[in-house]
Amino acid sequence: MPDHAEEIMQGFGQKYFEDGIAVGKAEAMTEGEARALVRLLERRIGTVPEALRARIFAADQASIEAWFDRAIEATEFESVFGRN
Repeated sequence: MPDHAEEIMQGFGQKYFEDGIAVGKAEAMTEGEARALVRLLERRIGTVPEALRARIFAADQASIEAWFDRAIEATEFESVFGRN
């Protein structure tokens, strides 16, 4: 393989590697925020039902942040998530 082709392939590999790292960091951050939300809810309201816990951990970061803001003063789960 010519030298420039090898360099191109290495560039592609590096890009995928860097993209993978970025995705991993974002997922870790979202999971950490989900854990913090569950902890806040349990301190303010009580045990988080398993279905609600699953919903939190499946959510995107923007949803978790919005729920967290509502949870700061919430006294029941409905005021954070609405009625299901």
